[in-house]
This record gives sequence, C-alpha cells and structure tokens, in this order.
Amino acid sequence: ASLGSTDASGTITLNAATPPTVASPVPTRAPADVISLFSDVYTNRPVDTWSATWDQADVADVPVGGNVAKKYTKLAFAGVEFISNQINASAMTHLHIDLWTQDPSRFSVKLVDFGANGVFGGNDDSEFEVTLSRTSTPSLSTGAWNSLDIPLSAFTGLTGRGHIAQMIIAGASPTIYLDNVYFYKVPVPTSPPVAAPTPTAPAGNVISL
Repeated sequence: ASLGSTDASGTITLNAATPPTVASPVPTRAPADVISLFSDVYTNRPVDTWSATWDQADVADVPVGGNVAKKYTKLAFAGVEFISNQINASAMTHLHIDLWTQDPSRFSVKLVDFGANGVFGGNDDSEFEVTLSRTSTPSLSTGAWNSLDIPLSAFTGLTGRGHIAQMIIAGASPTIYLDNVYFYKVPVPTSPPVAAPTPTAPAGNVISL
C-alpha cells in the first residue's frame, strides 16, 4: 500500500462473527419477582424509546430463532428511556440482560435514577456504569448468548433506585443483540427448602429431644 508517495506495509485483521441463529434462553423466574422492559415471557413495562435522539445507534426488532430480539447497529452508545414510566427497583436485587456481542472485550450498562422528584436534574439524581469484559464477573464471550445477571449492588454510585428512568449501553462491538432485559429480586425463603440432615449417631449414644 502507499500513503501518498510513501510506500507502507502492515497487517489488517478482520474478525467476522455470524449473527445468532438460536433464541436467547427462556427466563424461568416467577413473574411476581420481575420488572421487565423487554421479554416475550413477561408483561413489559412501557419504554419511551430504545434509542434516544441524543445517542449514536440504530435499533430494530428482529426475529432470532422464533423469538424477537433488539438488534443494535452502528452502536457507539444507546440511550434506553422510560422517563414517563419510571421504575421503582428498590425491592429488586439484579439486572438481567441476554447479550449477543461480536466483541466481548467491553460492554457497559449505566443506570440513571432521577431521584425523588422524578425529574432530570434537581440535585437528587444518581447514576453508575458497570463495565463487563472477558474477565469480569459475569464474563462475556462471543458465539453464544451471554446471560448477564448483574447485582444492583454493583452500581455503587446509584444511590437511589426508586425512580430509574434511563439505561445507557455501550461497548466495543458496533453490532449487538439484546433480549430479556429485566430487573428481578431473589426471593428470601420463608421455610427450609429441604429436610434437615438425617442423624447418623448410634441410637445407643443418643438422648433425643
């Protein structure tokens, strides 16, 4: 190759990734424990937009393995807004996202809470971004759906969860697929799920109450 009149040599590596051909895993959590934004399994809360006017991304609903997923292209960052139907996730413990990415080196998700007044600004907003990669927990891979269960406690700067109004996603891959985007809580058991262990001490050595 040449740069003007200067000869140049080098290497360009192209990494090709095929799109998903199978649907994302079917969620099995109880609907009572879920606040869903996008899923074929649960009743979804209204979302104002999956690509805000101020972001850099295109989004479309596409069929994948008999299911519908959100396909983002030309993704630098995308704003998902549910300002008119803000989410009270105070009782929730996790954010779940099924992600297909062509580049697992980086994917980030930011949650924005508008505070008690429910309005952007006003000195009571809070936000925090979590970044995932091949080596994070949960980790990312390519060639398969990544079922991401992110503890809300990981969003350490998100001081409020009662008026979550935005989710902002970004990553190394300009094309990603999303499915089953929801908040959920891990229920606290009200009784032991299994019987107590069977005692093994010889009966002759025992005084039992």
